[in-house]
Amino acid sequence: MGTLRLDGGQVGGWLQLPGSATAELMGSVGFDFVCVDQQHGLVGDDALLPMLQALRATGTPSLVRVTANEPAAIGRALDRGADGVIVPLVDSPEEADAAVAACHHPPRGSRSYGPTRVNWMGERPAPLCVVMVETTTAVAALPRILEVDDIDGIFIGPSDLALGARLPLDGGPEHDELVASIIGACRDAGIPVGIYCASAAHVHLYRDMGATFTAMMSEATMLRAVATEHLLSARRTGR
Repeated sequence: MGTLRLDGGQVGGWLQLPGSATAELMGSVGFDFVCVDQQHGLVGDDALLPMLQALRATGTPSLVRVTANEPAAIGRALDRGADGVIVPLVDSPEEADAAVAACHHPPRGSRSYGPTRVNWMGERPAPLCVVMVETTTAVAALPRILEVDDIDGIFIGPSDLALGARLPLDGGPEHDELVASIIGACRDAGIPVGIYCASAAHVHLYRDMGATFTAMMSEATMLRAVATEHLLSARRTGR
């Protein structure tokens, strides 16, 4: 089983559809990690366990984007065996500290202990706590968020960031400048920083800006795009 790291140009996969077979398929591709999205995906708690088991069987580290910055949601993901969590909509150092506390047992945090799957998987590293910066409020508070102890990474939500800043969803110079400012602040603080990418071109763009990890578009987006391409090709007249 690989160790989850976010500081060396890692490229991750993204899962929105429930199902262990899909998780196993994505895990077999060779991504450095795969994130299971419970916030905007269709993955409920019952589907999460077999998906994490499938990813582990392929040796692929797992992150779970939980539904909210809420201790029970974070605890359920970690108890099922996730190597770390991505916590959405973290707008202040207090909210970041709460996310960190929910990831760790006392005395480091406030996470409840129970004899769940994670306890029979053997010795494992502490889970990673990655918090999302995806609002203008979070951008303003970022210097103080980065001072919170035991934050393992920042993850940028480019679409919500664009909406909050009243910028086009498809990016542009102003959006790039805003993302670059976040990446620069994280770099100066020595904190890994990643971003969701809509294409391989975005991966290269943000890596060149200094992002230390990236996540590719979801399997649902990939499937729809490829299915559409093949359908259009099949309906095209001529050869």
